[in-house]
Amino acid sequence: MDESRCRYCKVFVKRGETDALMTMLATLLGGQFQRHSMFLAGFVVDVRRNADAADAADSGDDFVRWPVLVELEAESGEGERALAETAAEMLRALWDAGYPAVAACDFEAELPWSGGIQRLRG
Repeated sequence: MDESRCRYCKVFVKRGETDALMTMLATLLGGQFQRHSMFLAGFVVDVRRNADAADAADSGDDFVRWPVLVELEAESGEGERALAETAAEMLRALWDAGYPAVAACDFEAELPWSGGIQRLRG
């Protein structure tokens, strides 16, 4: 993997509340959110309502309009190395908990189910 491409990733989640997702992700990643951001070794995780969201029932498989947005952004070389692994771990945990989720990033082809898009098409 070209780690220079691993600086940023968006994960769109079809349903769920931001507070519940923050609790789940804090437990999964071993961190704590301050407002909507969690600062980990070399990167930041933000959980917010998606400003481009449509009514979940109306958005269907148009994942960029799903209501919750999780953003991961690397702040250092160490964070870049951990970002893809963390995104994959996060996606698997979301799916296991019943949350439809799709990642959009430069390295999505290297994530499980191509970042989740193959789950929608499968």
